[in-house]
Amino acid sequence: MKIDLEKGRTHITVDLPDKTLLSVIQGKEVPPLSMDQAAAVLQKGIQDTAPPGIATQKVAVIIPDDTRLWARGDLFVPAIIQTLADLGVPDDHITVIIALGTHAPIPDTRFMLLAGQASVSRVRICNSAGLDPSRLIDIGKTSRGTCLSVTKEAVDADHIIIFGGVLHHLIAGFGGGRKYILPGIAGYDSIQQNHSLAFDDTGRPHTLVRQAVTHGNPVHEDMMEGADLFLQNKTACYAAVAANGAGEIFYAAAGDLHPTFDRGCTALNRACCVTVPEKGDFALVSAGGFRTDGQLYQATKALFNIVGVVKDGGPILFVAGCDQGVGNPDFARTLQAYRTCPEDLGKALTRSFHMPSYVAFRLMDLLNRFAVSLVSDLPDDLVRNSGFTPVTDIQAWTASLTGKGYVIPFGENILPRVTPL
Repeated sequence: MKIDLEKGRTHITVDLPDKTLLSVIQGKEVPPLSMDQAAAVLQKGIQDTAPPGIATQKVAVIIPDDTRLWARGDLFVPAIIQTLADLGVPDDHITVIIALGTHAPIPDTRFMLLAGQASVSRVRICNSAGLDPSRLIDIGKTSRGTCLSVTKEAVDADHIIIFGGVLHHLIAGFGGGRKYILPGIAGYDSIQQNHSLAFDDTGRPHTLVRQAVTHGNPVHEDMMEGADLFLQNKTACYAAVAANGAGEIFYAAAGDLHPTFDRGCTALNRACCVTVPEKGDFALVSAGGFRTDGQLYQATKALFNIVGVVKDGGPILFVAGCDQGVGNPDFARTLQAYRTCPEDLGKALTRSFHMPSYVAFRLMDLLNRFAVSLVSDLPDDLVRNSGFTPVTDIQAWTASLTGKGYVIPFGENILPRVTPL
């Protein structure tokens, strides 16, 4: 069987004998929405939840950074701004805030990719202030001790619109919703305090900090509390989208933050959680192309999603373009510095948590348990120093396979499991 796996803006074609293939895991057959259909749903929800007197209020529209291009902010953010204009909100009362968390600021030359050219020409757009203490406001503390500081432009707003996708997440259970506040527009120290809850009191990774788990997940619960703390004197609307197993937007909704987020999580699980009868001897997985594989740091989410259906020690072919490089520099340095001694990194993280280093820690564990080869645009020496094996001859790699395995064309969008959630 010939199968195309997305890599950046191109693809590679893999030819596997049918007898070696358990299945191609693509999620449920959920029809996508047209962009016009999704925009109409978001616009109506924003209108229905608009507070009285919104025309005189300051509005902050919080949007994803360039690691979430699949959510199509370039199409939906202009529609959101036009909806606000139809409600009487002047353009100079609207600020679009890019939720960076601890990611590097986005240059203004890329704002159109996130918010559309019409938005760039119309309203103020700024990066959140996670790494800029001069633009952070302290607003209080959660019950778990997270001292929450938030981007000033968001604190100054009366009404908050959060736009962004719902997807499975390594430590928060799900991305989206409350996560656009903490970590999205929060300060660096607040984010590290929240994410440090990924370890339990004994210094081991918390068993409930994983994809698709919210109940009992302390990271998620602290995020929820942080969102409520931020919104206690504001009104808010969440304009949510979600992608199916093929990376197509199939779900759109807008309304009150937490209920809309919960419904999005349920819809995502129905579309993208797949139960398979057994673990495979191997797997071939693509992060899903240029909207999800621009940098290795983000693309590894696909690996974390799919390893539950591969036998320990099994070979994995991971396809991710990575045309922006490894991504977070701390992640890259940590991978190289601790590659042979991840247990030392684990001990260090229990003393002082650092999210990029935690992702590196989890990735090292994965690389130690599986034989992961990478097809990318990264230099071979960088691939090796990051713990992967570079591959250029795909057919030679597939010819060496034994047993039966899986192909997952859109790993970021699929959460396969041998047993149901």
